[in-house]
Amino acid sequence: MQSVKKFNIKEHINLYYINDNKYKTVSMSMYLHRKLDKEEVTKNAVLAKVLKRGTDKYNTIKSLNTHLEELYGTLYSIDITKKANVQSICCTVSNISEKFSSPELSCKAAGLMMEFLFEPYAPNGVFDKGYVEVEKQNLKDDIDAIINDKRSFANLRVVEHMCSGEDNAILECGYVDDIPKINNENLFNHYKSIVNTSPIDIFVVGNVDIGGIVEYIKNYLDTISFDIKPIEIKGSLKKAGEPKYVDEVMNVNQGKLAMGFRTETDGNNPLYYALLVGNSIYGAGAHSKLFNNVREKMSLAYYASSRLDRFNGLMIVSSGIEFSNYEKARDEIMVQLDAVKCGDFTQEDIKVAKNYIINSYKSYLDSPYLMKDFYLAMSFSGTHDTLEDAIKKVETVTKEDVVSAFSSVNLDTVYFLKGEEA
Repeated sequence: MQSVKKFNIKEHINLYYINDNKYKTVSMSMYLHRKLDKEEVTKNAVLAKVLKRGTDKYNTIKSLNTHLEELYGTLYSIDITKKANVQSICCTVSNISEKFSSPELSCKAAGLMMEFLFEPYAPNGVFDKGYVEVEKQNLKDDIDAIINDKRSFANLRVVEHMCSGEDNAILECGYVDDIPKINNENLFNHYKSIVNTSPIDIFVVGNVDIGGIVEYIKNYLDTISFDIKPIEIKGSLKKAGEPKYVDEVMNVNQGKLAMGFRTETDGNNPLYYALLVGNSIYGAGAHSKLFNNVREKMSLAYYASSRLDRFNGLMIVSSGIEFSNYEKARDEIMVQLDAVKCGDFTQEDIKVAKNYIINSYKSYLDSPYLMKDFYLAMSFSGTHDTLEDAIKKVETVTKEDVVSAFSSVNLDTVYFLKGEEA
């Protein structure tokens, strides 16, 4: 397994080094964390796109691409992510290992990563008006495109309804209605108000002289005056109330049934890994009860699966159905849930479910992105489990643990997206 080292760069700025010799690249990500706030999520989403357009030094496509080629074809991206009650602006650079290139390449790539966030292209003291207007339209197109993926749309809608009033209901991609309010001046003012006040996590994955990287980043950030306001990272653990039923009508040929459950169990709970195994038995994969009963045996769904939100104690069941099968599919999904609650599964079912999770965890080893995402989640939850710790905890889960974990899983919201003829 990989080793993970933590370095404190400054107060509320930490660097995590995930050392692995097998990678031929070094992948670095810098996360600027903001508390989820509906008033600023759209600005942050536009900001990420504008920052991607270039730095003060490399402010045209030609100059930026030339510099990336000088860095042996280094790649970069700037995106928005959401975990718990946090929206993060994430800048990632990925460069070839210095074993195959030149010394100091990783430091130069790290420098570019920080330039994107701390030295953006801002002629005349504000963002370029043309860039901002283009990226506002691009964001609008991205948000509008969500509705075209009806499966994802239904999953978002069920969370919006069941978590109404909670941070988790806020969409990290922002809202179309808020886009016209943004211009190059107020966006730059927003950028200035958050860039030096937001907690920062940096992840480095690969095989590199981490001491040199840490020193380089420290020296760079020492030139910046920070006044970081820490964020209380927390999910929204609640008990399910009386189930809510929401129907929405659109021009669709296939119904989308999304069911939201409250588990009362987050990643800090000792029963979380039992919940994870139970979810695998219930709906995660081709071995699960939802797949083999709701989809295969009873032909009530084109797909049926479940996933967990480790921060907010949610389990979301997603299925595609014929409109006429709504009640049958909904009821059978509940029947299969009750089966897990009652311990109606075998030791072989547990073994298969564990192997599914463990193999999934091991696949993270082949993906710097998944490794960074895993350890960011661990840092947010405060558990600091390594990948090896997580695998060991899955291995120790018993049937009794699964039943105990699922005893708190209860239906909260049923969302059905249907066509007009239904």
